[in-house]
Amino acid sequence: MPTTIVAATCPVPPCNLAPRDLEAAVVELAAYADQFLPDFQRKDQAPWAHRYLQGLLSDHARKSIEPMALAHGFAVRSLQAFIAESPWPIAPLLQRHQQLVDQSLGEDDAVLLIDESGMPKQGVHSAAVAPQYCGALGKVANCQVGVFVGYASRKGYTLLDGQLFVPEDWFADDHAALREAVGLPPELTFQTKPQLAIQLLRALVERKSVRARWVAADALYGDSPAFRDDVAALGLWYFTEIACSTLIWRRQPALIIPPWSGKGRKPSRKRLKTASNRPYRVDELLRRLPKTAWVRGTIKEGSKGPIVCDFAFVRITECRQGLPGPRLWLIIRRNLADPTEVKF
Repeated sequence: MPTTIVAATCPVPPCNLAPRDLEAAVVELAAYADQFLPDFQRKDQAPWAHRYLQGLLSDHARKSIEPMALAHGFAVRSLQAFIAESPWPIAPLLQRHQQLVDQSLGEDDAVLLIDESGMPKQGVHSAAVAPQYCGALGKVANCQVGVFVGYASRKGYTLLDGQLFVPEDWFADDHAALREAVGLPPELTFQTKPQLAIQLLRALVERKSVRARWVAADALYGDSPAFRDDVAALGLWYFTEIACSTLIWRRQPALIIPPWSGKGRKPSRKRLKTASNRPYRVDELLRRLPKTAWVRGTIKEGSKGPIVCDFAFVRITECRQGLPGPRLWLIIRRNLADPTEVKF
């Protein structure tokens, strides 16, 4: 039988805020927002920054400029001008935000969370709108998608940075007029989501504004060896999902350079010493691992009770273009309630 472990769960506390607590929170929020005012280049931008923030924090269903301005009695044209016609540099704001995150939530072994989020759009004339999978709808639809970096530590979690993903179709000649109309930079080129994620992580590391040790991401990013290699090159450790079809070896296979036959060019590329030692799919481990390799744990409280899974921790060698790549730790998670739900 697998060894059983029970992870501590943290139930959501009931809301017990009194009116005076809410009033204090408003004062604290205003003081927090004031810390960003020096990063606005013009003095007339500061009050409109407060009004825009007020609209974003309201309970209105639509968070576009006109509905927010009308709901709060703001001048619609002035709020539109603040957003569209009075630009401010984003880099100082981001750096100040990240420094504040480090002061309140920062820990040396914190986790940088890479994920994407989609926003449904009615039309097709907003920047980077295309038929894409939208998590908010659970299906493919016209939406904008962004790649984001979150931050999590024992003290809490928040958002650090993000970048709009521009689909490859937007760089075709028939989209040239639309690119100009929405203001996409002429020098912009297509980049995959893993490439955008690395750019965001590299900027965080270069700023040194927030402490972290780990990067966590789903299989969209974990299935990119270049992404994982770049994360390691930044001095970070990664924890990513991978596809069940990923090829591996349990042990490091031996390599040789074939002996020269005396004719032609001398061999220089390494090959497997034993040609029959082929890599196999990572999901093949489900059949090969003994029962004693599994550990049972409760990972969290779900809506229908605790979610209990079996875990296996296996040292593997990743296959890269038919040859052994890096040595990695593989964690397999199997849901007891649904044994077909397996994560690698």
